[in-house]
Formats: sequence, C-alpha cells, structure tokens
Amino acid sequence: MIEEIYIDYKIIALPVKTKNNKWSVAVKISRKLNEFEKEKYFEAKDKIEYVLEIEAAKESINLGKNIIKNNMISF
Repeated sequence: MIEEIYIDYKIIALPVKTKNNKWSVAVKISRKLNEFEKEKYFEAKDKIEYVLEIEAAKESINLGKNIIKNNMISF
C-alpha cells in the first residue's frame, strides 16, 4: 500500500484485484478537520487494468492528486 500526503490530504492507494488477476485503480482520500477525519473512496471507471500491483498503486496516487487538484472532493 502506498500512502502520500498531498496539500493537507492523505492519499492511500488501494488497488483492487480483478477477476483475471490484474489490478485496477482505487484510492482513499482523507483529511483531518478539527478532531474528525473525513474520508472518501474512489475507483477509476476507465476499466484499465495493470499487470503489476505497484503500477496500479502509482496510478491510484495520481488519481487522488487529480481529484484534489480539480476540486472534485469537498470536505
């Protein structure tokens, strides 16, 4: 599992193993607000699969960064 702090969000790569033993992109984004930590889970809907888990994990981090950069998360 790859984890990265980006701005004031924590991005955690959570690649998902597909039926044909490849990997798809998924990510959890969290942010601490006051004493509470809020989190949201996202999966890529592009149906791209990766042979290696590390490839999918790196793309998961990229997905998380793009979601944050494009203000697609609100908390």
